[in-house]
Amino acid sequence: MDMKVPICDECLDGDDVLCEGCQKEMEEKNISEIAVKVSRFLYSLRGQIPSLNDVEVKKIEQATDAIIVVTAAGDGPRVVGKNGEVVKQLAQEFESSIRVVEDSGKSEDVIKNLLEPVEVESINTVYKPEGTERKVVVSKDNERRVPISTDDFKKIVEDLTGEKFSLSFE
Repeated sequence: MDMKVPICDECLDGDDVLCEGCQKEMEEKNISEIAVKVSRFLYSLRGQIPSLNDVEVKKIEQATDAIIVVTAAGDGPRVVGKNGEVVKQLAQEFESSIRVVEDSGKSEDVIKNLLEPVEVESINTVYKPEGTERKVVVSKDNERRVPISTDDFKKIVEDLTGEKFSLSFE
């Protein structure tokens, strides 16, 4: 199996120009400029780090405080790399902290991975006149340790799960 990333193989080898299909995906905001750059960088590391050959990166998003790399279930450790070598190189190249999140298909797992090392106290359903909302509760004591902003959290979780969640500190 080859490395799978948000852009096609042709665009991985390219320098600046994207093919018509990937350009359209970018215009429709399905992929971002950072997704293209990180995909190409990961692709360039395959020679040094053979475990990257068999990974699937589903999505790459720029959050306020980090770049979020979403992998298929089981591929997270290979994208992190032995002793964090891949993440360290990504962080250095893009001058940003890097969060690797496995997409297990379960909203709760994605949320826990995204907020790590902070522990999720509960995930509740709140019933309001305008409809239901899901609320993720984290201890107020851990508010400063949450690795991404609440706005980024909402956006990324919705992008990954298709569900709306709010983040609350109690």
